[in-house]
Amino acid sequence: MLFNSFAFAVFLLLVFVLYWCFFNQKNVKLRNLFLLIASYVFYGWWDWRFLSLIVVSSLMDYLLGNKIAALNTREDAATESELPALKRQKRNWLLISIIVNLGFLGFFKYFGFFAESLTAMMSVFGITLSSTTLNIILPVGISFYTFQTLSYTIDLYKRKTEQAKNWVQFFAFVSFFPQLVAGPIERAKNFLPQFETLKKPDYLSFRSAMLLVAWGFFKKIMIADRLAVYVDAVFRDIPAATGLPMVLGLVFFAFQLYLDFSAYSDIAIGTARLFGFQLRKNFDRPYLSTSFGNFWKRWHISLSSWFQDYVYIPLGGNRRGAWRTRLNVLIVFALSGLWHGASWNFVIWGTLNALFLILLDPILSLGRQKNGNVFIHFFKSVLIFACWALSLAFFRAQGFEAALDCFRYMDFSNVGNILNFGLNAAELKFSALLLTVLLVKEIVWERDDLAVQQGFYKLPAIVRWVFYIAFVLSIVCYGQYGGDNENSFIYFQF
Repeated sequence: MLFNSFAFAVFLLLVFVLYWCFFNQKNVKLRNLFLLIASYVFYGWWDWRFLSLIVVSSLMDYLLGNKIAALNTREDAATESELPALKRQKRNWLLISIIVNLGFLGFFKYFGFFAESLTAMMSVFGITLSSTTLNIILPVGISFYTFQTLSYTIDLYKRKTEQAKNWVQFFAFVSFFPQLVAGPIERAKNFLPQFETLKKPDYLSFRSAMLLVAWGFFKKIMIADRLAVYVDAVFRDIPAATGLPMVLGLVFFAFQLYLDFSAYSDIAIGTARLFGFQLRKNFDRPYLSTSFGNFWKRWHISLSSWFQDYVYIPLGGNRRGAWRTRLNVLIVFALSGLWHGASWNFVIWGTLNALFLILLDPILSLGRQKNGNVFIHFFKSVLIFACWALSLAFFRAQGFEAALDCFRYMDFSNVGNILNFGLNAAELKFSALLLTVLLVKEIVWERDDLAVQQGFYKLPAIVRWVFYIAFVLSIVCYGQYGGDNENSFIYFQF
């Protein structure tokens, strides 16, 4: 079920009314059971057969979490001679969780990729293998909820979170529908406790939630889906996009990717807030970054922090010298690329961004003491955006050769051809205007977004309601509808 669909609008209204009128009253377990059922309906709307996968994943990690939590309790009362055996048992339960979770993910997402890669590698040595591939459908959201359940067992093992009170609470935590399909990836210590208490209706929270949802739809329907028309046309026929159209295609895709995914996150966070739940921020104006390190603290924050906490730091982080730090960065970014898709293109994309971080950040840091200079800040942000947009050729193109073609055909010629890729002159100007509005908004909010919001809410009610109505009407009247894949969100494929 897509956020930008009529079915979701009906579903959300029905769940919202039932939740606040009947289920968020006296019994937390009953409330959580209702959220669990609603979430399974939401997920099963796409393909009910894959509900079994999320149920098995949830049940396994709930039971393994109980085993780990019980051993934590036994460790507290154990003698020194008993501790090694208890720690070994606890580590074994954690390993089972890691192996099974990554096994599910590996089978559904990477079986064909690894089979084809092994066949290609053996052919180099003159060995012919029969490449066995299965027609495996990738379950929507598996990369997200797998990482979320893994963080629960790992954090229990490290004593960074508390054990779930009951299976209903844990299952609802895993499957909570606003963030089930594409995040943000929540940590148990921050999110699980929110399923322990009943919520109270809060007008201010409802208001901020609806504004956030509306802003998400504006970014998705007004800008991202409009840019997608041009981007899809360019990447369908890369040789025809020789010159400036190719440059514009990559720039537009950089904005489309950001706006599409951050829109999903805004809608998810706003929808969760309608039910009294707080999800973590997932994007923080990344295109205003002045270093690649800062960029990755602002881009897909829940995933970046997940890799930092569960991969980078266990590998040694920056504690084992400069060269080991660089190797750890390369490993993390290569794995992050692979997380995005079963293709060497994604691995290359991740590795390129690791090299940007390793090689260019030391240069950018030389002018750090002058960051107050707006021109230096602008130059750094443009440089980072340019490198990022170029790397996205490997993210968007279908295959390695197609990605290389993007660079072969890229220059500043054929200006007149930019009108041959789905958007006419008026649509291109409108897109440029919307992107300008977006950037101005981001720059203003970068200075003090809280003060801007408070200032807006102090305006007379009539002024605010005129703005609300005009904003919604602009989305309805000028949004981009239809197109490839019913305008589904890009990160649904991951």
